[in-house]
Amino acid sequence: MQGVGPGSTLGGRYAVTQRIAVGTHHERWRADDRTLDREVVLVCFTTGTSVAAGALDAARRAAGIEDQRLTRVLDVGADGDVSFIVEEPLTDAATLGELLDSGGLPAEEVRRLVGETSSALDKARHRGLHHLALTPDSVLRMPDGAVKVRGLATDAALVGVDDASDAEASRRDALGLVKLVYAGLTARWPVARGERAALAYDRLEGAPSMVGGPAAPSEIVVGVPNDLDLICRMTLRDDRGPVSPGDLAVQIAPWPSRPPAGDGAGGLQTSASPRSGSRRPAGDRAGRSGGAGVGGAAGAAGVAGAAAAGTSDRSSSGDRGDGTRELEPITAEHGVDVAPGAVAVGEGAGPAPTDDDATRDDGIRAGSDGNESTNGTDVHGVDEVDTRSRTGGIAAAGAAAAGAAGAIGDRVGSFARAAAERAQARAAERRASHAERDGGRTDDPDDDGYDDDISFEQALDEAPPTEIDPPLPVFHNDAPERPSQAGSRIALAVIGALVVVGGVIGVQNVLKIGQSDAAAPTPVPTVTSTRPTAPAPSSSAAPAPTTTTPAAASEVEIAGGTGFDPQDDGTEADQNVKRVYDGDDGTGWRSRWYGTDDYNGNKDGVGVALDLGSSVTVTEVTLDLPATQDVTVYVNTKESLDGAQEVGSVKDDDGTVKLTAPSGLKPGDVLLVWVTKPALTAGEAPNHYRAQINEVTVRGT
Repeated sequence: MQGVGPGSTLGGRYAVTQRIAVGTHHERWRADDRTLDREVVLVCFTTGTSVAAGALDAARRAAGIEDQRLTRVLDVGADGDVSFIVEEPLTDAATLGELLDSGGLPAEEVRRLVGETSSALDKARHRGLHHLALTPDSVLRMPDGAVKVRGLATDAALVGVDDASDAEASRRDALGLVKLVYAGLTARWPVARGERAALAYDRLEGAPSMVGGPAAPSEIVVGVPNDLDLICRMTLRDDRGPVSPGDLAVQIAPWPSRPPAGDGAGGLQTSASPRSGSRRPAGDRAGRSGGAGVGGAAGAAGVAGAAAAGTSDRSSSGDRGDGTRELEPITAEHGVDVAPGAVAVGEGAGPAPTDDDATRDDGIRAGSDGNESTNGTDVHGVDEVDTRSRTGGIAAAGAAAAGAAGAIGDRVGSFARAAAERAQARAAERRASHAERDGGRTDDPDDDGYDDDISFEQALDEAPPTEIDPPLPVFHNDAPERPSQAGSRIALAVIGALVVVGGVIGVQNVLKIGQSDAAAPTPVPTVTSTRPTAPAPSSSAAPAPTTTTPAAASEVEIAGGTGFDPQDDGTEADQNVKRVYDGDDGTGWRSRWYGTDDYNGNKDGVGVALDLGSSVTVTEVTLDLPATQDVTVYVNTKESLDGAQEVGSVKDDDGTVKLTAPSGLKPGDVLLVWVTKPALTAGEAPNHYRAQINEVTVRGT
């Protein structure tokens, strides 16, 4: 692109350093912001192209969306024939396309990446913005696992595909997200019916076509979750599925908050052609305890037999001269793991090894001539292999499995013999200790004075007596079984005294029933005079009525303010609120851009909340409105419409508007200017609606 290159400066502050990507109508460059001393990314394109104005406008609108998952737009501008959009750099991030260079990702990581992207785009959809040009390069994964989405509205404007209604744009974004699911699982890019050529993606191999659309992910790779496979089928083949990013996010939720450890790529293997050099997990390999599992041995033997069958054309230098030939050890270099002790056996194998043929613990004998194979985990000794017989591999698997089973039995027997020897040694030590305690020794070293066998009854009789403690909490033997007679008499005397006292108190209370402690007072009659009494003459004149003069209303100084958006994220262009009380009616506050005059049907209104500094009884509010709007003004003690008192309202009005507060308005310290119907913005697109206020003046006492 002319005018852009390493060393050039755009906008007087962005020093271009390196080109990192080239698009249809744009180039992406790294640059240094000399004003703020930071690294940025510039999306550069020619000013005179048909898409330049739309791309700059889309970037301005995208800058108003606040979501950490969306790439921040820092600035827009033009320098001669070059227009540019300034974005945050996203250092060391990897695009989804780069992650898929080595194959598909694990299903849960695909679910997480697309789920976070769907949630971010759904928030943008509620602000009237759509992506419309999703590809694997639109989604990035940061080094810490965070998800970033770039190109909101701008990528579509740069390729000229931003002409869609709100419903159609939501469906197209949902379709793009499902294609990302497909690509993440299969590392292939599906092409939907009727898709524009501008949305093609050449970095990935195209998905195979079937009747009605691309093949389902489960027909390409294994391990695809049923819900993701069904969504891809319905969306890409049946033209159904989710209708918006939010709809897709609900269908694939929940997803993990962090990427899986070491997900790499290639998390799913294709069912038709597994990748070479793959290894089984460590948990699937043969154990190291000295014996191979039968299933593992049989599987290894099958591979060994197949490998042996494929070696007939090799050099015969390994022939041993007795009708057999040594094969190369089958190791991890062949792409498989061989269980220790497994042997590849060909046709002509003799009977299964017996205990007499087996080595002590590790070796397994094979072959008709009974020659002994080497011990250890590598496989050398084998019988002659007929490379042209398919049955050789089957016989090899069966013989190796039988040999492995024999080895297991032999090793289990050795373990049992070792345990028995250890038990006999402990018994000998016990007999020796008894002999030393009793002092009874004989000349015969095998005669220890005790029978080698002892019955259970004899062991109980010969055991030394042991005093057993009594169970608690019963009395010990030194406690008397029952209290003495003196103690009994004292207890009875106490009980009798209590009974007598209780009886005396009860009799006294019974005798008082029906008696009154004091005589009732005799009522005294009262005499009421009905003769009228003449009023007493007034000694002084009535006091004159007093009147209070209300304090004169004065202009209230506004201490501060914020954007007021209680039905969304609580903020609305906070940085511009100070312009409504700066005394300059040439500047003002503007809300975000909305596609309709009812805020896209998502909220009742937006506005500003002004801090009056102290509790004030508002008497008059003057508004300067640059466009025709519906506005209602409230006063409250908090930034909320709950409990707010209405000062006044206007409908379809602009210019200077005065609202007189009704009488009886209670004092408050927060003034809420609530715009319920925004207006078109001068100089912008025909469907750009914003709430607009140039100046607010408050009078009160």
